Amino acid sequence: TMAGLLRYLEPVRSALKLDLLKEATRQYPVFCFLLGTLLSLTVLLNRHLHVLMVFWSFLAGLVTFYCSLSRDTLLPSVLSSPRSRYEQELFPSGLSCAVCGKNKCKRHRPTLRLENHQPWLDLKVHSKVDASIAEMFELVLENFVFPWYRDISTDHDCVDEIRTTFRFFASVLVRRAQKVDVPAVFADKVMKAAMKHLEVVNTARDRVSRVEELQRAALLEYGSHLHIALRSRREELQYLRTLTEMLLPHVLPPKATRCPPCVSLSLLLREVMAGSVILPTMDFMADPDTVNLMVLLFVDDTPPEAASEPPSPLVPFLHRYASATDKKSSVLKLELKQIRDQQDLLFRFMNFLKQEGAVHVLQFCLTVEEFNDRILQPELSDSQLLALHSEVVHIYETYCLDESIDKISFDTFIIEEIRKIAMSPYTEVVRLQKMTCLFEAYEHVLSLLENVFTPMFCHSDEYFRHLLRGVESPTRNSKISSSGIAQF
Repeated sequence: TMAGLLRYLEPVRSALKLDLLKEATRQYPVFCFLLGTLLSLTVLLNRHLHVLMVFWSFLAGLVTFYCSLSRDTLLPSVLSSPRSRYEQELFPSGLSCAVCGKNKCKRHRPTLRLENHQPWLDLKVHSKVDASIAEMFELVLENFVFPWYRDISTDHDCVDEIRTTFRFFASVLVRRAQKVDVPAVFADKVMKAAMKHLEVVNTARDRVSRVEELQRAALLEYGSHLHIALRSRREELQYLRTLTEMLLPHVLPPKATRCPPCVSLSLLLREVMAGSVILPTMDFMADPDTVNLMVLLFVDDTPPEAASEPPSPLVPFLHRYASATDKKSSVLKLELKQIRDQQDLLFRFMNFLKQEGAVHVLQFCLTVEEFNDRILQPELSDSQLLALHSEVVHIYETYCLDESIDKISFDTFIIEEIRKIAMSPYTEVVRLQKMTCLFEAYEHVLSLLENVFTPMFCHSDEYFRHLLRGVESPTRNSKISSSGIAQF
């Protein structure tokens, strides 16, 4: 039958890699057509092989030239330096995964990478610059958020979330700006655009007799190459909105463009940034006085004036701005102790950690707490010492070894001290009563839970289901107080 024939030909198809050949034909149709034509002519006109070798040599030269210049091939490019395969997006020399500390971690979800969750880590600026940026963001809130938000609610939770989003957004911009090669941008893009504009203006000047007509003539000279944002004020604003909407997924938290409340916040940020920040900035940058001033500053060789006061100290980027109202209790800000005290909340927190691939972080805390309660007993028998030593070996092999899938990133000192106890006789386990390595490891993991996973949990679907549990299950609503929902 036909089905049996297809099953028989399936190994042949896999061996010949016909799917790969089909994909190559789809991506490079012209090259595959030339290759097929040459193969056909070589088979049909094999007596004239010495003539066909000229065309084969020409085709081989084209392929070699393409591979030598292309950046998307496995062969080295002669025009561009190879980019590091493990180059970090925001932290070129820092940690990546918040749990195991590995670059390009493949086990944990991308949201666990510190640069995706807290891009302001290790980012410091001068205090005066920090205050100026905070003042600018506060003016944006005062002028474009508070006038209508005060009529809706007096709760500041939403405003605090906007402040945190502003901090995330600004931190990503600062880190990306630090990676920009400014001379290369000016030489490769700005100068080309400026020279093209001067060429168009000179051509338009030859066609008009009055200076008043020069601007209209220059716009007509661009023709179809005229940028869409220059056609009208309305299209300029629409272009900035579209551009801002395309950029927001790259500068906002990972979940800010997926869940419905965050989508609403993204739309709000799009309108505020496009119409109230970027558009006035573009008007200011395009003003002739501003352009002339920038040119004068660029060509001026006069040394700048000496500073009259020392530089302001370095401070964490927008830390005070984002934490101004953190002390106020909020339903969107929980402590780890509150989660552990509520059984239903702890169960949802564990489900959240399972989804993030980090339930072993909480398991480590629980294991160490139980281990400390047992080892601090005044008198320990040999059987108890043996059980405690086995527990230390389990902790070392599970959470400290590089090849372990549940590895947690600890300092080398901590790992070495735990290894010595694990490799020593079981009677040496009592030394942990006076050593600090296990306590430091516990503090590190506890800090990880409190500073990374707890804030993530407060913005997760699991926690929102907990807050709206009465909506999910009406039968449970009579048993569980709705005070949390009323507060939310």
